[in-house]
Amino acid sequence: MKNGMFAEKAISLCLVAGLLISCILGMGVSAKKKPVLNCKKLVLSVGQKKKIKVKNTAKKVKWISADKKIVTVNKQGVVCGKKEGKTKITALIQKKKLTCQVIVKKTKYVQNTAMPERSLYPASPAPTIVSDAVISSSVPTAVSTFVPTETPDIEQGAEWETGKQSGKKEDFEKYFNPEMKQYTKRHQGVPLGTIEEMIYPSEVVGADREAYVYLPPEYDSSKKYPVLYLLHGIGCDRGQWRYMSLNEMLSNMIYMGELQPIVAVIPSIVPKDGLNKDTFSAENIEAFTKFEDEFIKDLEPYVLANYGVSSEREDTGVCGLSMGGMEALRLGFSIKDHFNYIGSFSAAPTLDTSILTLDGWKTKPQTVLLCTGDADGTVGSNPSDYQAKLAENNVDHMWYLYPGGKHEEKVWRNGLVNFLKRSYK
Repeated sequence: MKNGMFAEKAISLCLVAGLLISCILGMGVSAKKKPVLNCKKLVLSVGQKKKIKVKNTAKKVKWISADKKIVTVNKQGVVCGKKEGKTKITALIQKKKLTCQVIVKKTKYVQNTAMPERSLYPASPAPTIVSDAVISSSVPTAVSTFVPTETPDIEQGAEWETGKQSGKKEDFEKYFNPEMKQYTKRHQGVPLGTIEEMIYPSEVVGADREAYVYLPPEYDSSKKYPVLYLLHGIGCDRGQWRYMSLNEMLSNMIYMGELQPIVAVIPSIVPKDGLNKDTFSAENIEAFTKFEDEFIKDLEPYVLANYGVSSEREDTGVCGLSMGGMEALRLGFSIKDHFNYIGSFSAAPTLDTSILTLDGWKTKPQTVLLCTGDADGTVGSNPSDYQAKLAENNVDHMWYLYPGGKHEEKVWRNGLVNFLKRSYK
């Protein structure tokens, strides 16, 4: 009898426990998180960009601005303040709508000058032939609040079509003159990428070679990122681009939604036994002559095998400054159908211009951009000659002059930002 009572109680307890578990599970199902915006109110300055996200959904989101004159929003949810005012951004997920109020104010850039950034280049008294060499030591970087200045809206730069060339100052100011402090300064709250050492074996050179690799914030080696090869000038090594605030420029552009996360590779194009002190020595020049072969056989295969980068043409770009600008054109046009983005800043002489054609190509590159300073006495008319050859061969490209620019860092930084703003979309 007692055993029967115990059995009945045990069954009852099991039933109660089962009901409790069902209730708890039911509550879990009913309490499933709904899609929400990560912010319901956004305050921007004119020209400032910020990304908003939808949490708790894997479905496709369509972004809509109620007033595009005040703010725009792209497919990735990056909101850009256009002019003062108030409006709303809507995230449309199938039939569900989520809204965020946006206020755009006219606010100026605020800089913390406690750690002023020093120039990497000494002042040049006259436009004579000089080395591209830079100080390859650690450079202190200012940290500032990320509040961009109201500047000409160079988002219009996308309207500067390939096939158009101009040396007009007004075109530079309107289409190619962003507020560079937004890109070159280190800003609070903006995550930086990582720049790491890379050593790769080169059969072409017969020695191990050095490079830097920029990895974007939250780099995931299981993914396939677009890749950019950045080439330095003669008399320099991989440090030239790194110490021109490269990490800041790439990371700020990614944060603002102007550039998708990319991996950037900065090789040292130097002789086997190191740089010759004579900048224009035969050994230093030969390193660039051999680089096309080294790139194809050694560098690119190593990068593809050891980093999460795409091997697709549409995800691959090359650019460079001075001798590296010449080399970027040589790589870009001699290796047909390989690069989708080609950038050349203050390009040096010695390029065989007969290669500047798309004859034999299956797919033309999305971006070809050349620029130089109009007061550059180092490379003279060479960049202009290159772009004239591209125009003669009906190669769509962008060309502009930097007013008052010499063979100097500000021209190259500006060139890189303009090149990237029109690439990797």
